[in-house]
Amino acid sequence: MNIVFRLTAAAAAATLVIAAPASAQITFSGYTNGCFYTAGDLACTPETTPGVRTDVVGPLTYTNSTFTVSSFGGVAAIGETAATPNFNNLGSISLPAGATGINFSNQRFVLNVFFTSPAGVSPTSTTYMATLAGSVSDNSGAVDFDFDNSTRNFTFNGGTFAFRVNDVSLTNTGGMNTTGMSGFINVTQTSVAEPSTYLLMASGLAGLAFFGKRRRNNAV
Repeated sequence: MNIVFRLTAAAAAATLVIAAPASAQITFSGYTNGCFYTAGDLACTPETTPGVRTDVVGPLTYTNSTFTVSSFGGVAAIGETAATPNFNNLGSISLPAGATGINFSNQRFVLNVFFTSPAGVSPTSTTYMATLAGSVSDNSGAVDFDFDNSTRNFTFNGGTFAFRVNDVSLTNTGGMNTTGMSGFINVTQTSVAEPSTYLLMASGLAGLAFFGKRRRNNAV
């Protein structure tokens, strides 16, 4: 095996190592909006722009949110910790202690999640609809948000990700019960070599070609 072939093979192997995909950290940012409606009516349409908003049905209050989370090992979690204003959740639901006389069996909820990053997200938004189940009575009661938990799939400049929303449950016992809505993102990154990798490979091959030409000239 001649020296040029060996060096060419080594350069190609090094390029493959450099171009191999890494599980890079991806940052996901966006905001949410939501609204309640009654079964049998036309579904409500949440706002489509950011800004602090609330929507109310009986004693329940939904407050929207913004989020900026990063992936680790291909997974990013949007948590359920509520705040004022909300941040890094999908919004919060509040139910005051001692709320009475409400039956939510005919209530529904629409949650819109809008992604503003990473770059090139398509589609930018997704919609989840929840059935509210449960009742509230004096000093006891519960409300469950049963979401469509199927994943929604997105593409972006660098790969794809799947997103899902978790169900929510809260009671009217104790003080004001407030919980954040949460979700998960699973990321798959594509294998795309960066321009610097191709430049390195081209430079290496050009150098090998020059070395091979000199070796042939010296042999004459």
